[in-house]
Amino acid sequence: MPVETVHQLKVTMPDIEPVVWRRIHVYSHTPLSGLHALIQATMGWDDAHLYQFGAKWEQYGHNGHPASAYTVAQLMPAVGDGAGYVYDFGDEWVHHIVVEKIHRPAPNTHYPRCSAGARACPPEDCGGPLGYERTLRAIRSRSGPRYRELREWGLHRYNPAMFDRDEVNRGLADPKSIGYPLPAPWQQEVLDLSSPYLGAPATTGQAVDHQQVEPGEAAEDREPSKVVNPLTTATDAAAQGVLDALAKVDKARAVLGAALRAEKKATGTSANDLAERVHGAMSRPLVLKALRQTD
Repeated sequence: MPVETVHQLKVTMPDIEPVVWRRIHVYSHTPLSGLHALIQATMGWDDAHLYQFGAKWEQYGHNGHPASAYTVAQLMPAVGDGAGYVYDFGDEWVHHIVVEKIHRPAPNTHYPRCSAGARACPPEDCGGPLGYERTLRAIRSRSGPRYRELREWGLHRYNPAMFDRDEVNRGLADPKSIGYPLPAPWQQEVLDLSSPYLGAPATTGQAVDHQQVEPGEAAEDREPSKVVNPLTTATDAAAQGVLDALAKVDKARAVLGAALRAEKKATGTSANDLAERVHGAMSRPLVLKALRQTD
């Protein structure tokens, strides 16, 4: 019978400065769909967009192998292994994942858990890394059209330095409190039960690391190992599939944006009320952007 193990992963957003990162401990048999939900919950994303993992020239998730049929251990079986994770194919938030340790579960410890991290993830739909920089400049200057836009959506109080590890772990321990039905994605079994379980420790006698910062590390933490992001080198067929899906999304948003502008012009409905009405189809920043456009 395979030994139960835990993967200690460091998740880093390489395109953001100062670096945004989390250290999470997750059962090795967790499906990749569960790892996706964990990254969303620990980073602070809203889980409102498509995603994809990539490792060893294979893709998992949308336009790839089903993420619910493969485990963390199958994607990254050994210490030092890495993977790429992209969230929101429009803004393209790239995350690097590195296996720091594979250890036995500690007694009286709840998994999954977040043991360390730094800084808040960017606001949803802010326009990718460049849009994130514009958002930070607007908040610092407290003036200009970008700042007025942020005030309208209540984002002018966004604090990029904010990270509360205890709050994150409370959410992981109570998935319903952060919007996940039970069982949570990280508590589910893989769909393909015939897949081999590769969760045994890479080496024996490895200590469990519950430190928030490794000895000798600075507060911002060391840079992760170099990880090749296979999502940028996908096959032509996979890349075309992503482009086709994005084109359909853009077309649907254009039609919805035209309808919103027509309704605002005819009824004078506020942008906030329109955003509430189409919640789930378009985010508030996208509604505001659509209302600024002309037909």
